[in-house]
Amino acid sequence: MKKLLIISFLILCSSYSYSQLANQNTYLLKNIDVAGRSYSALWGYTAPDGREYAILGYNRGTSFIDITDSANIREVDTLTGLTSSWREMKTYSHYAYIVSEATNSKLQIVDLQYLPDSVSLVATWSYAGYTKTHSISQSGNYLYLNGGNAASSVGGVAVVDVSNPVSPVKMGEWNTEYVHDCRVQNDTIWAANVYTGKMSIINASNKSSLQFVRNWQAYPQSAVSTHNCAFPVTRDYIYTTNEVSSLQEN
Repeated sequence: MKKLLIISFLILCSSYSYSQLANQNTYLLKNIDVAGRSYSALWGYTAPDGREYAILGYNRGTSFIDITDSANIREVDTLTGLTSSWREMKTYSHYAYIVSEATNSKLQIVDLQYLPDSVSLVATWSYAGYTKTHSISQSGNYLYLNGGNAASSVGGVAVVDVSNPVSPVKMGEWNTEYVHDCRVQNDTIWAANVYTGKMSIINASNKSSLQFVRNWQAYPQSAVSTHNCAFPVTRDYIYTTNEVSSLQEN
């Protein structure tokens, strides 16, 4: 997935002027920039035959790009979605799960087994009160829907079992605070609470009954921008970043 990491880095850089950034140990192989599209999140999928794909969200849908040959990447299919500036996706088995902040976008379930020829929308799934999501995380056969109204109007985090990939089951939720993003390690959810500047730890050993453990102030309350979180390879730290200029990262 080294190729995917390079593509992800380039998308991140696209938000800034290239004159402000110097390349260091990276170089552009190929890029895709379709007129009228604005891009958001990116994920990767390796098919059983070893071919590699980038799954790229954009304002009107999702692009599926064959990156197996880095010098000759090509978009093999697209999936239309409701217009939104933010779209995220994760994969489990040979399915992609796509969410966005567009009202009534819900959860798109996409079968990837026909790549590189095409993808197939299997279902658009929802449950009572759920119509949109800001971001999506995945660990094992569980998806974690963050923000939007996935966990009531508060927009916390909801757990969804995809043991049956085309027939998800909503489990429990934590809706004390808005969750902008989360990472999961074993049975622990690390949640970024963007509106309060906090990081929260949630015990998810019982997926039907999530239990708050503790939180801490990751950023000054005046900043209120604990945007996301991530683990290093060793998983012995949790890193957070923010969307406010001039704040130190943690």
